[in-house]
Amino acid sequence: MRSSDIKRKIIDETKILIKKNTAITIKDIAEACYVNIAAVNYHFGSKEQLLYIVIEEVIDELKKTLSETLFQEIGDHPIEELIEKFVSFTYSFAMDNMGMLNYLFLTRELHPDSSSLLIQSFFSDNEFTKLILDKIKTTIKSTNPTEVYAKYMMLFSSFSFPLFIQISQAKSSTLQAGTLQDPEFRKFYIKNLVKMVQEK
Repeated sequence: MRSSDIKRKIIDETKILIKKNTAITIKDIAEACYVNIAAVNYHFGSKEQLLYIVIEEVIDELKKTLSETLFQEIGDHPIEELIEKFVSFTYSFAMDNMGMLNYLFLTRELHPDSSSLLIQSFFSDNEFTKLILDKIKTTIKSTNPTEVYAKYMMLFSSFSFPLFIQISQAKSSTLQAGTLQDPEFRKFYIKNLVKMVQEK
């Protein structure tokens, strides 16, 4: 097997492992790929560097799917539909990638690199961010870029918080709070997100 194929296999197998597992070892990765630990270190330098590459790819795939599918599908439909689809799709993604979210937010292995990865993905000047900002601009009928960006920051923060709660709930049996998994909670939460975005 070529070196590039081995490297690709290690990345792909790590994606599978990290989906549900909140703690994986370099031994777990090596066994899943049928290679030795030295091969993982040779291709990536460390487990942390491998995880960073894997998470970066997964986030890029999420953004691509959201951009190509959801936004094209919605077109000029109301903001309620945009947020509903955005929340539903991203929440499903989060439930399928709980291990990855744990590495991003609750472990020290990737910090501070994981934080810069999130900022670059969702707050830098890129195609994905522009799509959302344009939709918000149209919705609130504002030409003030600072106001539009403030709305985006509020929307992103408000949307992300239930995901953080869900991650914490997965690790604690005592914490119980409304989450997007509850249809009634989700209905009211989305309704108020829409209201928040539309208010001047």
